[in-house]
Amino acid sequence: MVGSMVDPQNLQQRFSLNYESESYRRLIGKKEVVIHCHHYNARLQNIIEGTHQIKGKEIILGAAEEVFSEYIPNFLRKDDDLATKWQVAAQLYAHLGYGALDFSQINNNVVTANSSHFVEGQKTGFQNANCPICTFTEGYLQGVIHGITGEAVTVRETTCMNAGSDRCEFKIDRRRTTPITFSPKQSINTYPIQSREYQHHTNIDEQKIINALVEMPFIGNEEGLLPAFNVYLANTPADFYNLICIRFLAEMHRENLYNTAKELLLFAGEVCALNTLRGILISPEWYELIAPMVKEESDCLYGLIAVTNALGWGNWHVLEYEPEAILKLEALNGYEALGYLQYQGQSDTAQCLMLTGVAAGIMELLHGEGTVEERIGTYTSEETSCMCCQQSSCVFEVEIL
Repeated sequence: MVGSMVDPQNLQQRFSLNYESESYRRLIGKKEVVIHCHHYNARLQNIIEGTHQIKGKEIILGAAEEVFSEYIPNFLRKDDDLATKWQVAAQLYAHLGYGALDFSQINNNVVTANSSHFVEGQKTGFQNANCPICTFTEGYLQGVIHGITGEAVTVRETTCMNAGSDRCEFKIDRRRTTPITFSPKQSINTYPIQSREYQHHTNIDEQKIINALVEMPFIGNEEGLLPAFNVYLANTPADFYNLICIRFLAEMHRENLYNTAKELLLFAGEVCALNTLRGILISPEWYELIAPMVKEESDCLYGLIAVTNALGWGNWHVLEYEPEAILKLEALNGYEALGYLQYQGQSDTAQCLMLTGVAAGIMELLHGEGTVEERIGTYTSEETSCMCCQQSSCVFEVEIL
């Protein structure tokens, strides 16, 4: 890699966070990012790639390629030489929490990694050990190479830490003849027309929690990983999640498996809540910031909702809550609904499957008993109103089975 290297601290300024307090959005490089943990990301990958009736790997790889091809130019400067551009690509990957990429052999068509958010996710109990699993990284590399050079390439992982190697290695094939395709997005009204009156809780200072979490450095460490709340987090463009879920549902619909696909995505959200939010409840961050506010049982719910409103999932609040029985939540700016409207337009059916699953998982976490596996399915959740269906907000109703 020929050229000068830029001080990493100077590059870091290019990745600064802009948190929009009115919309509860996290923006890095003018693109909306959402925070999820390695449990959710691994679950989503295994659902999509593990459904043998479709080409799930192509869905993940293609979405990552498209999103990061458009994203990487947001961090480049006119006077950057090629070496600096590869440095930006490596540092963006690490900043977002995906791991550490080494571009020093890019001229030999090789990129390596010695840490990986996605390998950490596979270690949480999935069965596809002893095989390469870094599909997202393949797509990331195809995307940033195109965004930097204009060249469409094919990247394939040849060795993987998930299969016992000491590092992941990616080979670049420059013989590709097919162009990168981009999904058109339409402009939408970001804000809902109206909102219901939601419940406030005097013990929990939501704004204090959000302010504190926005100030926390949710960025990759020296290994490019983001350990927090007893999990590994990552900042991922909302466009990536929306594209893979939209395309997964479309492909499964062609196979007459649409309802199965919806249930799988609901399940991913449910497990996300049980793992991510459980990690939050027992984390040092919770005990330092939120636990002192907790005076009664219901305070935990309002504390968790405040935390999720700092993660970029959307502006949602409690409409109704009866411990152990009923939970009703309203989301004003859920990234799923807004993404669906941008890519697909209006729908006849609700589309916020992650948040629907999370809503059930919250009740299972707070009021269920036993292991995660024993709690799953003890509450049912339904999205009864959705912005995709020309309604002003998204509403989720949870009941015990």
